[in-house]
Amino acid sequence: MQNANSCLAEIELLSSDASSENRRELLRRVTDLFFLTSEQHTPNDGVVFGNVMERIAYELEIEARAELSERICEIDKAPHHLVSRLASDEIEVAKPVLERSRVLTDTDLIQIAKSRGQTHLQAISKRPTLSAPVTDVIVDRGESEVLVEVTNNKGAEFSRSGIDQLAQKARRDSSLLNALGKRKDLPPDVMEDVKRRVAEKIKGEMAERQIDTDPSDVDALIEQGAANLDLDAFKTSDANLRTRAQNNELDEQEIVDHANAGRLTEVVHRLSVLSGLDPRMISHCLLKADIAALGILCKANDFQGTTFLALIKTRNGDQRIRSSDIARSMREYENLSVRNANRTLRFLKVRCNTTTEADQMPQIGTKSLWTAHHILKDEPQI
Repeated sequence: MQNANSCLAEIELLSSDASSENRRELLRRVTDLFFLTSEQHTPNDGVVFGNVMERIAYELEIEARAELSERICEIDKAPHHLVSRLASDEIEVAKPVLERSRVLTDTDLIQIAKSRGQTHLQAISKRPTLSAPVTDVIVDRGESEVLVEVTNNKGAEFSRSGIDQLAQKARRDSSLLNALGKRKDLPPDVMEDVKRRVAEKIKGEMAERQIDTDPSDVDALIEQGAANLDLDAFKTSDANLRTRAQNNELDEQEIVDHANAGRLTEVVHRLSVLSGLDPRMISHCLLKADIAALGILCKANDFQGTTFLALIKTRNGDQRIRSSDIARSMREYENLSVRNANRTLRFLKVRCNTTTEADQMPQIGTKSLWTAHHILKDEPQI
């Protein structure tokens, strides 16, 4: 960027040429001069600069105004009246200042949110922080994409009436329900309602796809990972997952990524395909069974110790595992062979194939992996 004297000289030369190209360059130089001298500005100086930049910008095409908006969107001393006008412009111009400018007040944002369309609402929804009066307007006027955006914004505050309205709209919108479940500031009654509705939708998805899973396991997954459950997880076909597994495209890193993100339904789905065990048994191993069962399941798939650890850490609440037990299990995991873990799984699959009562499956899931390993043991066990 040039110094102030150089900018002034160029401005004098450019101001005599009325061509569009030169007027655009003039706007750049005036903006440069504003930046260079902003520390010495009086309030009146800021107004004068703003008036000049505004007059030139609105003589030019939309691209010039969008460029100006991008340049001043993070300048705290940018002229308020100029930023306000840019924020009400077409979305290509408004987007940078709506998303990032700290010059805009709540009053400005509320006025724009009430008068402009969904693209402006979505841009406002991306601001680092939003007050409850602003989100009240967004929740009232926003459509699904906007509502999901603002709900996912951790810096957004909501009034109780705004939360209630979001919860009401989420009854008809799975994406919004999923986003709402991620918030940590929901009142207890709203969170319980969200969890219940998430559970209902997942059970409905599973029933449609004829996935025979114990409802109590779904409830456990909801309770443990409601904040990150993906309702679309069950839309991926088992056939597609099996094909990916056969082609070695379904690897443990994918499972670790889902575990670290708290998407436990995805973890259960993939472990079931890789191991050939019923999803109910997988969810018991993951959430309820002795830690040995989870270790055998991981070792049978030749998972690294870091993968086993990532899955251990998905437990919380009453099922949280003590640090000393984790350290011991990690040592013993290294001593367990893939061969012996697979022998245990084969033994268990035979047991499962001879079980005809559906309600017996959860009990097998809770105990049989580590029991079978004890029966077949020929080396140090977890």
